[in-house]
Amino acid sequence: MASNGGWPNGARAAFAFTVDNMGEAADLDRNLWPDSQLIGSHVSVTEVLPRILALLKEYDVPATYFIESWNLSVYAEAIRQISSAGIEVAWHAYRHEAWSKLDEKAERDNFTRSFDAMADFTTSEGKGLVGPYRGFRPPGGIIHGDRTLKLCREHGLTYISPSAEQGAVVKLDGGVDSIAVLPFKWRTVDAYYYMDAFAGLRKVKGELPDEAQDPDVLVRKYIEEIDNVIETGGYLSTLFHPFLTNTPEQLQAMEQVLRHLVQRRDEDWMLEHPGVVGDDPQWDNTSWR
Repeated sequence: MASNGGWPNGARAAFAFTVDNMGEAADLDRNLWPDSQLIGSHVSVTEVLPRILALLKEYDVPATYFIESWNLSVYAEAIRQISSAGIEVAWHAYRHEAWSKLDEKAERDNFTRSFDAMADFTTSEGKGLVGPYRGFRPPGGIIHGDRTLKLCREHGLTYISPSAEQGAVVKLDGGVDSIAVLPFKWRTVDAYYYMDAFAGLRKVKGELPDEAQDPDVLVRKYIEEIDNVIETGGYLSTLFHPFLTNTPEQLQAMEQVLRHLVQRRDEDWMLEHPGVVGDDPQWDNTSWR
């Protein structure tokens, strides 16, 4: 994006295109997965994920996928494919536990179990492609203050992506240590628009009607947020869930957001590097009528 002198390489704003949740991990944690249904063949992994990976490749957009560590032993091949596509594999709890409800012991145990699973995966299934984790997105977006941040640093994480309005660097231990906060806003989370379960949050925020919204509303709001952060020179994370990108309309909405991101990225890059393209467009004035 065009320069304001604040971001690397003269960029005006910083964006993270992110994906959350894999397979049936969250449903299992909430006891919503039917006992009769096989584990390891979730449609969001077998059918939706390849389409998302194809879109990211087509538009040449780097991304981060926050994945529950439970999936490392269930969807190993899919995770290898994600990493091979140049997408960062980041951490999203062990099985999508509601992070704000974890007590101190449960939180620490979740770290231990998850990072042990990644260590095993890295040395066996990962074969050098994946890990270790660098970032964490807490399910639900809420953390336990410094307690969570210190656990992140103990486990080698360099950033965390909770629910917040602004990117920041938070100092820890009296300034001896620090961690980057690369947050998400609910306004750029697809579930905030699509899911009936988010009616309460929509009401609290007062930005949308209580009822679930169509993909065109999501696209309009995402684009507003993208354009606004370019003007203000900030940071923005856009967030999609594969299980909510399972219709042609929802996949098209993701593509429209990607297209707009790329358009803004490329047009601003050309303005900053006019020597690359020159100053004569060689107009074509032929007409079809």
